Amino acid sequence: MDEYLWSYILKGIQGMPDMRAPSVQDGYIPPAAGLAYARLVGYFEIGKHDEENREGELVLVDKVDLVFELSGPNHQPHKLDDGTLMPHRVTVQETLSFSDRANFFKLFTMMNAAYGGSASHMVLLLSKPFIVEVFHRRSKDGKKVYANLKGPNGYNVRGASVHDPVTGKQSPIDVGPALTDSRAFVWELANKDMWDSIHIPGFYEERRNDKGEVIAPARSKNVLQERIMSAKNWPELAARLGVSPTS
Repeated sequence: MDEYLWSYILKGIQGMPDMRAPSVQDGYIPPAAGLAYARLVGYFEIGKHDEENREGELVLVDKVDLVFELSGPNHQPHKLDDGTLMPHRVTVQETLSFSDRANFFKLFTMMNAAYGGSASHMVLLLSKPFIVEVFHRRSKDGKKVYANLKGPNGYNVRGASVHDPVTGKQSPIDVGPALTDSRAFVWELANKDMWDSIHIPGFYEERRNDKGEVIAPARSKNVLQERIMSAKNWPELAARLGVSPTS
């Protein structure tokens, strides 16, 4: 190809969409699949919810959300119009179970091993750095792509260090500080201050396509509190917190 034309192309594509990043109809672009630096920035116990078991029956189980902020060469934060840096975050949703076969327990054990098993509770690993593997999965209709940290063989999470072949020791990796403030909601410890700390005001505006059709309806940003309020045992907790169970 002509050198001038090639130079023109190389310069021009800098402002074009990255073809390595799959996009979906609602505008969400999942973080790139593969290894990433990460910090645990959120631990939220969501309460008791109905879940279908292997026999197809509904059982009441405790649910938990873990939020990881990603960083590294392939997971750089993007800049909003006002200059705010918006990092990639992945939410892991699991059943809060301590069975040795439970996904949550396996994940906690894996993460805790990176710190010598010193943590007695997941919340004690907040802000700690890790190396995680991001997996992509498609929706049932194949039109959307979602990111998760759980792949076909479970989670791949380890400490932020690499093996030094010369010394035979693990050398720490410098993972920068998180842009997201760490937050937590621990059901048994919850008080009014903890409840207020996870409130997110405002709404996401609806989005329409070129035909004026609504492709994403307006929705509340206060996802965490709303999920907790939908728990079967929320009324008891609301009474303890001194808040209205319907507020």
